[in-house]
This record gives sequence, C-alpha cells and structure tokens, in this order.
Amino acid sequence: MRGAVLLLLVVGIHFGLCAQTGPSHVEVIQNEEGFDLLRDGEPYQILGAGAKDHFPLLKASGANSFRLWSTGKVNLLDSALKYDMTVSLGLHVRPERSGMDYNDGYAVRGQIEQLKSEVLKFKDHPALLVWGIGNEMDLKYTNLKVWETVEEIAAFIHEVDPHHPTMTVIAGFDPAKSYMIRTHCPSVDILGVNAYGSIENLPRNVRRFNWEKPYIVTEWGVNGPFEARKTTWGAKLEPPGGVKAEQRKRRYLELIDKDREQCLGSYCFLWGQKQESTATWHGMFTPDGVPTDAVDAMAFCWSGSWPEPRAPSIMNISMNGIPWMKEHVVHAGERAELNLDCPLCASQEVELVVRLFPESVSKKIGGDIQKRLEEMEVDVVAQGENMVAFITPDKPGAYRVFVFAQNEHRQVSVANVPFLVE
Repeated sequence: MRGAVLLLLVVGIHFGLCAQTGPSHVEVIQNEEGFDLLRDGEPYQILGAGAKDHFPLLKASGANSFRLWSTGKVNLLDSALKYDMTVSLGLHVRPERSGMDYNDGYAVRGQIEQLKSEVLKFKDHPALLVWGIGNEMDLKYTNLKVWETVEEIAAFIHEVDPHHPTMTVIAGFDPAKSYMIRTHCPSVDILGVNAYGSIENLPRNVRRFNWEKPYIVTEWGVNGPFEARKTTWGAKLEPPGGVKAEQRKRRYLELIDKDREQCLGSYCFLWGQKQESTATWHGMFTPDGVPTDAVDAMAFCWSGSWPEPRAPSIMNISMNGIPWMKEHVVHAGERAELNLDCPLCASQEVELVVRLFPESVSKKIGGDIQKRLEEMEVDVVAQGENMVAFITPDKPGAYRVFVFAQNEHRQVSVANVPFLVE
C-alpha cells in the first residue's frame, strides 16, 4: 500500500507540480489569534524535517517542507520543487567555536559578502520558503559581534528579496539570547530554536523571555546525547527506538502543534542518519537507509493516522536481565543475553540482527561532524522470539551492542546497550 502511494505521488508530481518558475510570496502576518505564515496568500503551517534525502517517503508521510543548513547542496531545492515541498534554506554563518574571529574585520566582511551573493543566487527559487541565517552560532560563544553579522544579512535580504522572511537559528532559548536578538537583530522576522530536552518548556519560555515575534522549532526530537545519563565509564544511555518514537509523538502533539499562536511549525531532526555518540540517536533512518519507527510516529503527527504497514517498535531492552538504563559490566568471552519488549513484533515476521561497536569517545558538540565507528565481528550463539545471545569481546574495554528488529517490509526499530568488559 505504501509503495503504491509513493508511486502515485512521484507520477503526479512529475507531470503536474513543476510548472512554477518564479518565487512564491511568503510573509508573516499577525491577527487576533497570533501569527500566521502565508504562502501565496494561503496559510502555511510548516510540517517539516531536517532532510537531504528520502523525499518520496517524506512527502507520503504528510510533510510539506524540509530544512537545509547551508546552500552546499543546491540541487535539493529542485528536489523540493519536484515533490511539491518547500525549503528553509540555511546561510552558513561560521560559529566562533569553528575558529571564526568576529573581531577580524576582513574575515567578517568576506563572510558577509559571500552570503549576500548566495542570497542573490537563490532568492527567486520557487521552493524557497524562509531564509535561515546561521545555525547555533550562540553555542559556546563569547563574541557578541556575531549578531551584527546576522542583522546585516537580514537587512540585506529585506532589501533584495521582498518575498521571503528572515530567521536566525539558536541552540535553546534563554533571556540573554532573546534580548540580544530583539535588540541587535530587528530585521529578523522569525526566531528558529533548536530544542531537544528544553522543548518541554519552550512555548512557555518564549513568552516568559519576551519574544514577541513568531518562532519555528528548527530542530527537535528526542533528548540529545548531551542531555543523557551516563554510566560510570562515560557511556551515554540511549532509549530504545519505541520509547524515542513515543517521545517524538507526544512532543509534537502536546507542545508544537498546540502553540498555534506563535509557533509557525517545525522541522524534526533528523530525516536521515548521522553519527552523534551513536549511529542511531537522532537519525530516523539506519546507516543502511532503512526507515525506523520514528518515521511512523512523524507520519501520525503530520497526517493524523498511522501508516500501513507499521514498523516494529522496541519499547525495552535488557542485557542479562538488567534493563538498558542500568549499568552493564561483564567478563570477557562470556555469554550475554539480550531480551526485547516489542509488542508490534508479535504480528509480523521480524528478523533480529546484532551489531557490535566500540564505545564512542568523541567530545564534539552542536552537531559537529563525528567519525563513524568501525563495526566489530560478533558471535551470535542463540536466538529466539525477542531474544538473542552473543559472546562478549575478549579484550577489556567499553562497547555497545545494537539489536535491529526489521520486518519484511524493510522497516526497523533499534535498541542498544552500552557495556563494560572487565
């Protein structure tokens, strides 16, 4: 059924939706109920994801927009047009933590002029929805002059592009950030906020900290690795896939969708995959490109109904009878048993695949690129319904074992357990 829907979407879009050649007119309006985003005069609630691929499934799941962090892959604007979606297009303002010195006038001017040229290049693309000026420049920063760069770019956009609003994107929200942007960036129309655990208080804090313009939740999902509990050896505890999918659904329905007064919509993170402490923490697809139960959760949020068929969804995993949120210390070369709680597995043909990796030691933050870990060989010695056993590594150290529960429709749920070999 899902395949048929995707085929119809692709055919219909190819023949009927690529005629537009000029820019859409996008504007923010304020009325008695709050703020609305209008696209060509019609209300446009952003149902979006941070994405660079898997667009047919994104569209079929009910999304209408995706976010790009830079203009580095401009062909994706055409992909958006092909699938009748829009783009929040990022302008990469270098963060201070990457080595950018905002006291260096030459470097600052060079960056601004480069970004102005990108604005001129892409401002008339019909898929463009909103400009995203920078991403998390406020993370670990000390030089407040970065806001002068944001304001100059936003003001320039207003001069040359009357069709698209401006937005700047910050990491979380607090009174100081609200003050700095209100005071130094009057040409910014929309506040973009990347909020993970802090999303629980975001609608309230937007009002408490006197942000009076609209906002978009530009990244959100499950609590990030930087917010996770750790073992005594420093491994971060990642919830099972089903727990994360339920958290996504609740946060969307109870926090994002309910704030129609100031929130113009959101871009969930991440419609794809990346290494961030683990290979599965934020990604809604596996490294092999298989959709997880997080995709189903977002389809429910966007469309109001569950897709068919459903992905498996692991709600709990234990190792040797100890739940995932506890510490696991084992001996080298011994048998370890993993047990899953996966209610949706009962009605499907599900294959369990075990994968073993060394524990990540990366200290990078803010979405900075992390190196993918090298997979290790694993000796699986027993397997049953929602159970699999393996032999622990011979070498002492920190490891993480993953279980992928995949059905015949190539949908998957993933859970993992970090463990220490003594």
